[in-house]
Amino acid sequence: MMMNAPKTRADIRMKAMAVFRRGDKILVNEVREPDGTLIGFRIPGGHVEFGEKTADTIVREIREELGADISNLRVLATIENVFTYGGQPGHEVIVVYAADFADAQMYEQDTLAAAEDDGTAFTLVWQDPDDLPEGLPLYPTGLRDYL
Repeated sequence: MMMNAPKTRADIRMKAMAVFRRGDKILVNEVREPDGTLIGFRIPGGHVEFGEKTADTIVREIREELGADISNLRVLATIENVFTYGGQPGHEVIVVYAADFADAQMYEQDTLAAAEDDGTAFTLVWQDPDDLPEGLPLYPTGLRDYL
């Protein structure tokens, strides 16, 4: 899943994301610049739609992307993330939840196939946040403080 930069500097995006744990590992996917350069890893989630509560957002996003139901949502943090992506400034406020998959079989798979709402495929993997490949960062910035 890619981070999308706002079209103007005035856009602030609201997101909901979730931490799923399997032992010492969390579920993440790659973050790549528009040119394909790997720049880090992020937890699953997405944009809050107008009129939608963040808890409903994360349930919807996981169902849309993974076809999975989740339970036991607990707010971990609210993180404000100011960043540059694709050469453009971005600003988002993220409510981060801890969550569990309703189906225990989700934890038995080392990789999980997912798709964006436009059909773009991506893969989520269980990764130790202290041992990310190539020393790349975990997004959103500041998330490590809540793991």
